[in-house]
Amino acid sequence: MRMKTLSVIVPVFNEEKTVGGIISKLDKINLGKRRKEIVVVDDGSGDGSAGIIKKLKIKNLKFIRHKKNQGKGAAIRTALKKATGDYVIIQDADTEYNPDEIIKLVSAAEKQNLLVVFGSRDKEIRNRYLYPHYYWGSKMLCVMLNLMFGEKFTDPETCYKLIQTDLMRFLEISERGFGVEMEMAAKIARLKVPYDEVSISYHPRSFAEGKKIGMKDGFEAIFLIWKYWQRDLHFGIGDRILRQIRLGETLKYLNFSKGDVVVDMGCGRQASLGWRLRPKVKRYLGLDMDVPAVGMENINLVTADLDRKIKLNTGSADKIIGAAIFEHLRKPETFLKECRRILKTGGILALTTPAPPLADLILKICLKLKVVAADEVYDHVGYYSLKKLGEMLVKSGFELEKTKGFLFGLNNLIVAKKP
Repeated sequence: MRMKTLSVIVPVFNEEKTVGGIISKLDKINLGKRRKEIVVVDDGSGDGSAGIIKKLKIKNLKFIRHKKNQGKGAAIRTALKKATGDYVIIQDADTEYNPDEIIKLVSAAEKQNLLVVFGSRDKEIRNRYLYPHYYWGSKMLCVMLNLMFGEKFTDPETCYKLIQTDLMRFLEISERGFGVEMEMAAKIARLKVPYDEVSISYHPRSFAEGKKIGMKDGFEAIFLIWKYWQRDLHFGIGDRILRQIRLGETLKYLNFSKGDVVVDMGCGRQASLGWRLRPKVKRYLGLDMDVPAVGMENINLVTADLDRKIKLNTGSADKIIGAAIFEHLRKPETFLKECRRILKTGGILALTTPAPPLADLILKICLKLKVVAADEVYDHVGYYSLKKLGEMLVKSGFELEKTKGFLFGLNNLIVAKKP
């Protein structure tokens, strides 16, 4: 993979002593043939930061200003709207991180074809920390995140996170302040996106020199680890567990090859199946009303209404999966007709759907307990018995290969082939 353009995002809040020097240093870093842009967001500074930035004569500089201070996460979201690079990295406006080391992250991403590379302050070198309790607090958060998500981060709260731009937008960061660092790490861990860490230097500043992150941010990070562990990007723990069970049952009856094109109908905002299948297939296409139209290596997301004609080529897919989407459809016959059109001859369609008569009752109980999202229940149009679902597939021109109930008969699974 060859990176074409890198967007460096610089959130600024009251950094008049350092912001000019940092941006000038960013302008001078050598990225070879790669293009570079610097997107600076002044987050309501009350000192002379904005005036200093405006005076800089840098060709590839974009400057945006918030009237009021909104937080680091909010500044990053604003910058993302203006970023045009295929990758983004965040640079704090102080001198704790050295811009000359950005090239190390870029090189690692290109050599290993990665969507994510973190610059770690603790991987191979021991950097100096002014405040020991900050160091040990950071290590505790790292251990906690790794245990809960099954990861091996060494520095999840690092500022230097190089992330493919479409993936960054897909993560849809929501934290306004310093919690954005843990949010990004947790969401990447939740999706199981492959990543690497490269060692970087770190030159911490004191509170007298303007350090802003405090003890309350550490306690917030603990809460955020829990928050994003129990949520599947945007859904609650109940939705996440149900999705895992449904996909797990479906995948038992499907074999994938490196040449496969897989379409995930109703992939959900997190498109979790795509990250699971990414190393196994040629291409994954996730279709849903709630996903942005983005491409992340061999993962492509398409905003689509599944009750209408689907804008995919005829005979373009080897497998189509629809986990708990059929009950949402107002025109299920049209959907099945489209699936048959999109599949290659011999292609496989696998569907799961809640089974009547108890599914509706159980889901509404879960809704009362607030372990599933309301729209995931109230948007249901109808439930189908295994017999009825099989009849509909046969009528649409499919040959049934496997039919079964699972999860104590509360869900149905059907696997069919296009002859």
